[in-house]
Amino acid sequence: MTHIAPVLEAQAARLIMVGTVHSDPQGYDRAWKLLQFLRPDLVSVEISPFSWRYRQRRERDWLKQFSKGLAGLPESARGHLALQRLAAQVVFPFEARAARDWNRAYETPWRALDLGELSRRHLPRYGRELLTRENLESLLTTPDGSLKNWVAGEFCRARRTWEHGPGWPAIFDHPAALYRERFLARRLRVLAAKGRVVHLGGWEHLAPWRDGQGLINWLADLHPARILLEDADLLPDSAFS
Repeated sequence: MTHIAPVLEAQAARLIMVGTVHSDPQGYDRAWKLLQFLRPDLVSVEISPFSWRYRQRRERDWLKQFSKGLAGLPESARGHLALQRLAAQVVFPFEARAARDWNRAYETPWRALDLGELSRRHLPRYGRELLTRENLESLLTTPDGSLKNWVAGEFCRARRTWEHGPGWPAIFDHPAALYRERFLARRLRVLAAKGRVVHLGGWEHLAPWRDGQGLINWLADLHPARILLEDADLLPDSAFS
């Protein structure tokens, strides 16, 4: 269930943290609708400059490889949940596309805001491993379902974790994860000092941590608004008049 009150209240915040689900098929339209409503001075996105450049060079090749791999599979394979999620991985993230297009339409600056270390390790694996015929076939053995329903379930999980969860699990206690979150916190603090910022990033990074650490806690003194991207669905037409 979505809640409109936090979205409406976010208009008064200087820093607005928007939790996304990266595979959301409605993600671009939802992000655009929120940007129309919030009218930020700057948009930041959870993507590294390295990832942005690398994806520009490789997206076309990835899509060709993906299409070639699908050609030998049953027609129904295209609708399999795991393959739909993989398809969303190989195209430019909707968060970055929305920020880029918003910049082009309204000249509002945007920033790619993440460390490149993870991208350097994982993106080269797409062509070597994820998009191979063998991997596509193995993905067909995983549980199937509706992508729309899966995304809705992720938003439900996000809301429960934000509101009632005990905090993020121990995996985020890894030094590399802590460094990454501190980097994001420092950069967002600098950007928020210059104007009103909307940050689009995975909802997991906006969850509370058990020990009081984490991105949302380290920025608490800025009183950031925290909303989920799906809440854009409840904005009435009158909100844009």
